[in-house]
Amino acid sequence: MGKRWLINIVLLCIIVILGGLVYYTTEQEKANKQLTELTKLDADKVQLIKIERADKAKISLMKDKSEIWQMLTPFQLPANMIHINRLLQILSERQYKKLEASKLAELKLDPPLAKVTFNKFTIAFGDSSPMRDQKRYILMDDKVYLVTDNFYNSLTQNATSFVSLAPLGLNSKIMQLKLPDYHLIFKEKQWTLISSKFSDQQVETNQDALAGLIDQWQRLQAFKVETYDVKSESQGQIEVHLLGKDHPLRFTILASKPDLILAHRDKNVLYKIDNSQIDKLLQLPTANHLGD
Repeated sequence: MGKRWLINIVLLCIIVILGGLVYYTTEQEKANKQLTELTKLDADKVQLIKIERADKAKISLMKDKSEIWQMLTPFQLPANMIHINRLLQILSERQYKKLEASKLAELKLDPPLAKVTFNKFTIAFGDSSPMRDQKRYILMDDKVYLVTDNFYNSLTQNATSFVSLAPLGLNSKIMQLKLPDYHLIFKEKQWTLISSKFSDQQVETNQDALAGLIDQWQRLQAFKVETYDVKSESQGQIEVHLLGKDHPLRFTILASKPDLILAHRDKNVLYKIDNSQIDKLLQLPTANHLGD
């Protein structure tokens, strides 16, 4: 009887603790909802973003007719949505503190360390708080605020960090693919192998194999984008024709070990791709081993 009584007491304590946690979490959420957002600008209404840093190239980003973000400067390429969404979050930030008038120069707000403009609304970023509380001074509408330092960290990234990790862009459809060893084209609703350096006895050339190779390219994601180094030597060329595009995308293979590096010379960038994807991107499956 004593053990059962003890178990009941322990269970009761657990229920009370869990109930308290639920109540606390609910009250915190209510309190956060009652806080006023930093700006009245709706992130969905933003069509243009301009980033200016004291020591780096200016970045311009624009949402196109398909509601997809594109970088206009310094590169003309699809944009990285992760970084854009992180910037847009400042518009609805609720954890901030409005400060009394201060000398802007002392806070490094005149001139600012960086500025970001959403449409025509500008937020300037200054020095970090001396309290080591991971806060930073910002200026907007001639008023000074303290906000979390996460947003400034995004602004200080290299311009290539704002380039999409998808070399072919979003929602693209391949119509023709030329690799060093293969040439594939989509016609009459199926893939056709125009040329190959290997025989049918060496590699699989059926529809599953061809479509599988194309699918790897459709879903291609790099792990990093960098500025192209013109000193690098070519190890092969790749040409991708996309539906609705007048001109193909041309990539130069700069390396295949330890990772695959593709240069988009026309855009002055290169993409670093994990070595686990190399064979799937450049080769058809070995004959009789399609399922491996």
